[in-house]
Amino acid sequence: MNKFSRRDLIKAIGATALTMPLVGTSFWDPKDVLAEGARSASGAPKRFIYFFHPNGTIHDAWWPTGTQKNFEFGEILSPLTPLKSKIIVPKNLSYKSAAKDVSPGERHQSGMGTALSGRPLQSGTFVGGDGSLAGWGDGITVDQVIADHIGDGTAYKSLHLGVRTDTTAATAEVRTRISYSGPGQPIPPQNDPADVFRQIFSDFTPNTGDPTMDPAMDPKIRLRRSVLDQSLEQFNFVMKKAGKEDQIRLEAHRAMVRDLEKRLANPNVQGEACYVPDTPPELEIDSEDTMPEISRLQIDLMVAALACDQTRVASIQYSNSKNHIRFPWLDSNGDGHQLSHSARSESAKAEWIKRDNWFASEFAYLLQRLDSIVEGDDGTTLLDNCVIVWINELSEGPIHSHTNMPFIMAGSGGGYFQTGQYVDYLDRPHNDMLVSFQNAFGIESQTFGDPRFVTGALTDIT
Repeated sequence: MNKFSRRDLIKAIGATALTMPLVGTSFWDPKDVLAEGARSASGAPKRFIYFFHPNGTIHDAWWPTGTQKNFEFGEILSPLTPLKSKIIVPKNLSYKSAAKDVSPGERHQSGMGTALSGRPLQSGTFVGGDGSLAGWGDGITVDQVIADHIGDGTAYKSLHLGVRTDTTAATAEVRTRISYSGPGQPIPPQNDPADVFRQIFSDFTPNTGDPTMDPAMDPKIRLRRSVLDQSLEQFNFVMKKAGKEDQIRLEAHRAMVRDLEKRLANPNVQGEACYVPDTPPELEIDSEDTMPEISRLQIDLMVAALACDQTRVASIQYSNSKNHIRFPWLDSNGDGHQLSHSARSESAKAEWIKRDNWFASEFAYLLQRLDSIVEGDDGTTLLDNCVIVWINELSEGPIHSHTNMPFIMAGSGGGYFQTGQYVDYLDRPHNDMLVSFQNAFGIESQTFGDPRFVTGALTDIT
């Protein structure tokens, strides 16, 4: 029997926990921690972003007209026209991994779970809109694979923001989550801009490369290093006396401490574009009246976090696939989910187009904010160094389809993708797009998700 106090074990682990709130205000140096393939030609880090809105779209108003390199946006996507040269529209990619004979659950459920995982759902007890049963998504999502590859030197491996996503513990289920750190391990978005600001920027001072600023002399960083040193000393002492089960727990926490220590060893230079945004007001985050304001606040916070290299992987999720919300600022006062199913009628179709056009305006705002930040001497922007995808869990709401999904890609990933194209992929699995995303960040694997639904990376755009 091991003769040491359990209090020693708790003390050793607790010391590490005390360091966690301090991590988000540290500085990291992209030069030292960027993985292979994760740097653009200009030397800036590449970033990955996804943008989600639910319940499908109206195809007649969504898809562009014209040819692969000479096309025009339709009614819904018209706000993107000024940035057409930095966009790719991939047509006829389908959720093969969410097919009825492949995945449990109804189409809203399976669409959410497969969108970024490329895998069918787990079995489970979540009840879908038609009474179908399903579990969580069954695999890590591509954003988290990329984050594991490129996020080693950032304060936050990934940042997940929401706008009225209804993600309380009581309501969380497969129709409300998109990102997964592993099978059955969903990641919730953060709905309150004030909370996001406090997490990232409340104790943050931009380091813009001023040679008079020595990060090693920063009292906050010195304190953090001191706390970590003490934690490791306690680990080494307790490890010698701990039993096998406690040693496993301690080793996991020691790995975390070593990771924090490695990050503190790399003082960050964020560049002149880094700034602390204004403190967001305290808003009612579940109110339909604040939705437009919260959307812009979340986008602004995301862009600032990326510009300051606090994260390199981010997302913004609007509502969820249940989507029982109204858009009063557009005079669209029906239940969103029911409206999407009614979009065969001309009046419902026009109302749905109006809502989707608003989402396109928010997506355009995100792209414009990213494109306003110059990161390279050659004039390349933060947008140029991003890979961005706009996703949905359905293709067409009235028929709950998963064929010809309405995807939009933006940013060249530091020159990896050839933008300004509208490409028809003739009903290929969307897993191929996920393979292309990981390849853009130097992850060489030619498969992603369920290998039954992979034919290879997308051609024509690289």
